[in-house]
Amino acid sequence: MRLALPQPFEDLDHTADVGVRVRGASAEEVLARLALALGALLAGGGAVHADAEERVAVAGGPGLAGTAVALLRELLFRFATARRIPAEIEIVRLGEDAVEALVATGRYDPDVHGEGVDLKAVTWHAARLEREGDGWIGQVVFDI
Repeated sequence: MRLALPQPFEDLDHTADVGVRVRGASAEEVLARLALALGALLAGGGAVHADAEERVAVAGGPGLAGTAVALLRELLFRFATARRIPAEIEIVRLGEDAVEALVATGRYDPDVHGEGVDLKAVTWHAARLEREGDGWIGQVVFDI
């Protein structure tokens, strides 16, 4: 399943940081929505036009929450170093030890994305990627 911006997410009330929570039918859908929530925060509501795609593979763990944190940290690193915002994502493989995704990105434009949140890091605080009822839930807190 390939997802693209915009995707729904809830803001978590967290002092001095930004947290998001998403829900979905599978762990892969939830992780994709977490990645796109990161993109939405970085874009500040501005449209992101995907003009490049690459396969991103990172080691993860412990657990699915650790794998989610690892992928989000890699995407934030790519934003910090290459100014690329995730706009579309497909989780190809997800496990407690690693994740592989196809990620389409768009270039950051200060005129369009200037209202984006200045995210510094992806934290372990309150990180979740787990079954809840009939579906899955994921959440993460970003340091600002």
